[in-house]
Amino acid sequence: MYLGIDSGTSGIKAVLIDEKGEDRASGYAECDVVSDRPGWAEQDPRDWWRACKEAVTQATASSGLGMEVRAIGFSGQMQGSVMLDKDGEPTGNCLLWLDQRSTQEVREINGIMSPDEYLPITANDCLTSLWAPKILWVKKHRPEEYERVRKVCFTKDYLAFRLTGEIATEVSDASLSFLLDVPGRCWSDVMYGRLGIPRDFAPDRLLESIGVVGQLRKDVAGELGLPAGIPVIAGGGDQPAGGVGTGIVRSGVIGVSIGTSGVVFGCVDAPLIDRKHRALYSMAHSVPGKWSFLGLVLAAGGSFKWLRDTVFADEKAALAAKGQDVYDHMTQLAAQAAPGSEGLTFLPYLNGEKTPIDDADARGVFFGLSQRHGLPEICRSVMEGATFALRETVDICREYGFPVEEIRANGGGAKSALWRQIQADIFGAQVVTMNIEEGTAAGAAILAAVGAGDYGSVEEACDTLLKATSVTEPDARAVGVYNDYYETYKDLYGALRGQFAKQAEKVAKYIE
Repeated sequence: MYLGIDSGTSGIKAVLIDEKGEDRASGYAECDVVSDRPGWAEQDPRDWWRACKEAVTQATASSGLGMEVRAIGFSGQMQGSVMLDKDGEPTGNCLLWLDQRSTQEVREINGIMSPDEYLPITANDCLTSLWAPKILWVKKHRPEEYERVRKVCFTKDYLAFRLTGEIATEVSDASLSFLLDVPGRCWSDVMYGRLGIPRDFAPDRLLESIGVVGQLRKDVAGELGLPAGIPVIAGGGDQPAGGVGTGIVRSGVIGVSIGTSGVVFGCVDAPLIDRKHRALYSMAHSVPGKWSFLGLVLAAGGSFKWLRDTVFADEKAALAAKGQDVYDHMTQLAAQAAPGSEGLTFLPYLNGEKTPIDDADARGVFFGLSQRHGLPEICRSVMEGATFALRETVDICREYGFPVEEIRANGGGAKSALWRQIQADIFGAQVVTMNIEEGTAAGAAILAAVGAGDYGSVEEACDTLLKATSVTEPDARAVGVYNDYYETYKDLYGALRGQFAKQAEKVAKYIE
């Protein structure tokens, strides 16, 4: 058995995968996001640890298989900055990938170094979601907290530290620090020096994703129902690990994940640097010797969750009491609406947006609302809007010459037959799901199996454990409808960009 732990934004998922690639047990515990101001998003790392213990204990207790676990692997939300003091305690909340507060620091960094200087090193433009601007924001606005910082790590690294007592990170997560030499897969002394960030903030141990962080502590093992001393593998950021979990481990394969965020992910043989500055992320893959890229939609599934928690709050509680899921109810409503939602178009910019517009001021919009529209169209338009946003990165993939005939679906959006069909129709491509539904946690478990020495490579493990289970073909008529409405979607941002900035200035005046 291999334990995969996925530390996502909405919660922590734990899965037990056996040597045949079968999902034998799982556990889940939710986590909350704190947003004190528009564009801010934080979480308490100690809440992750609480949720991690709950999720793992659920999986081990329900299955009775905990003592058969050979190794533990991680996947985790990327770009979050967990700052630790001399005792290994968080100095404050983690600033998440969603957090947009460091726009001024991004401007300052771009004043220190030009893209021509840093892109060959970082392979990424400087974005508010990355480590460096967040660290500089804390230095400027929370100097007392900054003075206590001794190490900075990522979400999954903090959990690995709690399991082993060892602080380390790995190359896929570190790629989105803006402090890594991405082509060289090592920390960049140039970036630390030019930005004035202490080099010793970085974990001393920078591993490949299959590297061993340490061994499971005896006291923690007893609490979680696991064998003491088993290896804890570094794992990968959620998207590279999800790429492993869906078999995107060779050049030319594209995946789409819809969770809180939405991601288009691909594997390449060398770093992909987009010099058109469209916030296309480039990173070392969790597969040694490979690199990857992704386009990020900040609130894809997050938009559907927002709809759930606002419009469907009462139904959520009532259905939960019956053991039913309100998402199923919302999806059934969406299925009643026609493709295109009769002209109702949704922009999923609830917390700004990344790829390809990189605009922290952008906000959500329902466009084209009429008295003919009801809850079916509202639900469907949110699903369609999130998928339109993802198509913008799919189009960039095609621009770079990647064949996009098959897309491997992952995340919550892959569980819905309707959302898979919407993806196939909007992307104009076949959508495939794999035998293990929880791709990110499965990827973590596969990395654990390789790190434990049970497979010779990540590719070998994926070839052995993964297989396609469903194929959704695009519907020709719906493809035509969505191509038409996609033009509306793209035009809307250009028309509203200036208004988003003006509105953000007004909101800032009245927020205390």
